[in-house]
Amino acid sequence: MKSLKMLSLLAVAGAVVLSMSVAAARPNILFIVSDDHGWGDLPSNWDKTEVRLPILDALVTQGVRFSKYHTVPLCGPSRACMFTGQYSTENGMWRGPGQQPLGSPGYRGIKRDVKMLSERLSAAGYKTGAFGKWHLGELDGEVPNDRGFDEFRGFLKGAHSYWITEKRSKIMHNREPDRTSQGHATELFTGWAEKFIRQNAAKDAPFFCYLSYNAVHGPLRTDKSKPASAPEAWMKKALDRGVSFLRSDYVAILEHMDHNIGKLVNVLDQLGIADNTLIVFVSDNGGCTMEEGAAGGRYPGNNGPFSGGKATTYQGGLNVPLLMNWKGRLPQGMISNDQVMHCDIFATLLDAATILVPKMNGKNPVRGMSLMPHMLSSGKENVPERTMIFELWGNIGVRKGKYKLWSQIGRNSPDWDVQIAELKKTDLALFDLSNDVAEKHDMRTKLPDVYASLKKELIDHLANINTEYPGSGSPKGLQKEKSKPQEINNKPAPKRRSQEQFFKNRDRNADGVITLKEYIGNPKDRNVPALTKRFKKIDSNGDGKLQLDELKKQTK
Repeated sequence: MKSLKMLSLLAVAGAVVLSMSVAAARPNILFIVSDDHGWGDLPSNWDKTEVRLPILDALVTQGVRFSKYHTVPLCGPSRACMFTGQYSTENGMWRGPGQQPLGSPGYRGIKRDVKMLSERLSAAGYKTGAFGKWHLGELDGEVPNDRGFDEFRGFLKGAHSYWITEKRSKIMHNREPDRTSQGHATELFTGWAEKFIRQNAAKDAPFFCYLSYNAVHGPLRTDKSKPASAPEAWMKKALDRGVSFLRSDYVAILEHMDHNIGKLVNVLDQLGIADNTLIVFVSDNGGCTMEEGAAGGRYPGNNGPFSGGKATTYQGGLNVPLLMNWKGRLPQGMISNDQVMHCDIFATLLDAATILVPKMNGKNPVRGMSLMPHMLSSGKENVPERTMIFELWGNIGVRKGKYKLWSQIGRNSPDWDVQIAELKKTDLALFDLSNDVAEKHDMRTKLPDVYASLKKELIDHLANINTEYPGSGSPKGLQKEKSKPQEINNKPAPKRRSQEQFFKNRDRNADGVITLKEYIGNPKDRNVPALTKRFKKIDSNGDGKLQLDELKKQTK
């Protein structure tokens, strides 16, 4: 018996030692995301920019730059894809996060059965911290501390003033408002990340530091009546060397960010952990432009030779900066022209951390693949050619090899059946990006086989998305969880109306039935396709009119 106990103790001790050795072998990860930072404003991508980013240039010189990295062109969805390894059509963040509660029509949020990168790293023993912009949801179950982060300091929404004061602050520390932090956002976020790195560098467990700047998202000064978002000294540097006033705040914000990234690079060197820290720098989506009605506001972003920008699926919205640096491990000065995408960051970081990349995440496949073999072989092992699909409220971009399928059908809805029907009757554009990076010449009629093949892949993808939320019981439904009524502005949520009251309100002419027009009401800001689909489902006899009994049957 004693020998059995001894063997058991030795086995436990061996397992502990093995676990500690695996943890020690895992690298620290510093994952930095810039905001609305166009491809053309990374100098190593585009030497025609007047932006000077010496720290990022040095990281590129000593690491790997991806010239053909693609993302979905909006802040929330792009982050969701990087953190889940899935397309935004699959992970639930089909647009930026909203206030609709889980289970309601149009809910926008990462599905609760989808495990995020931070959750997987935390489960593997990483110390995890997120600093800066979140924009992946602010409801219960969506905030950083619900999604694998030990510590969070930053803001939950999509934008924030750069100058943070007690009266102008939406900063949170974990789950509580932080009214004590004041100063410039870029400097505050950097300082919090540095403190986290210093606290965890000496510990046995590796760290995952997610630093999400709001640079260079608006608000930015483009006319003299507005205050600058960049510190005055950085504005002066830009203006003194001839940067136009229009671009001066934008340029200064980026250069100030680069300077602060340099502080963290120095900290890694000082602590002696640079050779065990993987640094990833990426932009969330393409830069804003000065075009009338440009998404995200009219700001002077630089997307290099590409058309379009933020919120468009032209290359200016999709093709953005990505670089990786791991001292002593990754090759120096490697420029990859292989086509990679947002989902690959999820797989690459898990692989670097010696964590198995899953084939599924929730009820949909993981689309990302690890870029580690490609980098470690100095590009000799190519990234396999594949079809990459990007969708944003009806803006479609499908890239495979040198060809790109593009469309804008204008659907602000996650109802993929409706979108498929629209796509089937729509002529999309086909571009050959090897000769036409600006996407000016439609090759659809000249290359009918390529066009038909890509369009079929797109429709097949949309047709096979599993949109089920956990517990909904419907393959095309949204989950309805039991939750406490949320309070907004300290006022309790209103009680749900009875079906009788709903029927009375919708029956505008009091004729005892509700037509589709009455059911939808004012179509502005309403999800008309989803409401139409629900109306038809409730209309059990198909006469185009809802009786009160039909409405009650549907909710039983």
